[in-house]
Amino acid sequence: MNTSQTQCMRCGTCCEKGGPALHGADLELVLQKQIAPENLFTLRRGELVHDNVNGGLMITDQEIIKVKSVNGAPACMYYDPEQKACTIYDFRPLECRAMNCRDTQPAEAVYDVDRLDRAAVFGQVDWIMELIQSHEEKCGYAYLDELCRKRQTGDNKKAGQAILEAVRYDLEMRNVVEEKTAMSAQMMDLIFGRCLETTIPAQFGIKLR
Repeated sequence: MNTSQTQCMRCGTCCEKGGPALHGADLELVLQKQIAPENLFTLRRGELVHDNVNGGLMITDQEIIKVKSVNGAPACMYYDPEQKACTIYDFRPLECRAMNCRDTQPAEAVYDVDRLDRAAVFGQVDWIMELIQSHEEKCGYAYLDELCRKRQTGDNKKAGQAILEAVRYDLEMRNVVEEKTAMSAQMMDLIFGRCLETTIPAQFGIKLR
């Protein structure tokens, strides 16, 4: 392998591993909708996530906004597999601009620095921030973790009911916001993060009924 080569060979490997996380430098791309908000989702503080640099799973201590993947596949939704090309190349985010598969240090250097969060994206929209705050109070992962610990130590019925109430609240909040506003269902993953119906079984090993 020619380690001095810096030209992208368009093999698609980095794009096929999933969408990038966004950083402060990418904010204008989102506000100008060069990266559509509907194509983003939030990993919330306290959520179990995959660490792309160190490998394995970890509980994140900060919010992470990422570009969604293609349904049923890990590839970034902006990747065109037939052309082996990025469909928003001129507006690609910081992590993509820093990525060089022959020298990963530049990408690793920006990996967890100045990550974009919902306050940066929606900070000027008071009613959305109020909804996010209400959702975090009833569906935050620190709260859910506490309930799951109580459930394991004998408070099974009460804690289990509270977990189900959080799941219902999460679903109802998404449905109400979609019905009452002009926002699409796809926007809910950015505003409220991933649905608890999906994340609770994966993170806490609890079957929801």
